[in-house]
Amino acid sequence: ITVGEGNSKRLVAYVVAELTEGLVHTLHSHISSKLPEYMIPTAFVRLDMLPLTPNGKLDRRALPKPDVDSFVSQGYEEPQGEIEYTLAGIWSELLKVERVGRNDNFFMLGGHSLLAVQMIEQLRRINMEMSVRTLFNTPTLSALAQSLNKSNATTEAPKNLITRDTTKITPELLPLIDLTQDDIDLIVDQ
Repeated sequence: ITVGEGNSKRLVAYVVAELTEGLVHTLHSHISSKLPEYMIPTAFVRLDMLPLTPNGKLDRRALPKPDVDSFVSQGYEEPQGEIEYTLAGIWSELLKVERVGRNDNFFMLGGHSLLAVQMIEQLRRINMEMSVRTLFNTPTLSALAQSLNKSNATTEAPKNLITRDTTKITPELLPLIDLTQDDIDLIVDQ
């Protein structure tokens, strides 16, 4: 069943099943092997019985919203570091999930391309740059944070070693390029 509105729509499976450990993972693994990605529910809500209307039809309004245990997670581990906490807050808000751990996957928590674009925009507002490709390549919180940390790190340019008093340019004075003295002499002569 599709729940939510607008960009927060997600596919939720309601399952009448015995309460067993790992049920959500088992269902997700089984369905993932049978269906294309876009048809895989982001949450699996276990029920003792389906709510019915007086006419015996499914009462959609009585279906509970997915809780934190309904989503496929990798076992909660608290985010570490400023970037992970920032991402966890953004994901929690966008995905309408109470808590996001460092091993959670953006797409398994209900993320999709529209939400990815919204996340990138929120990151841009706080001066962090990321591409959609980066998210698809590193969809877990900790891996994405590590990728963001590397791509947003500022690199200092080396100090300019050539001064007004320099009479000859040598390879040591050009730390950003690998030239021999012969190469430098040829350039200077031209």
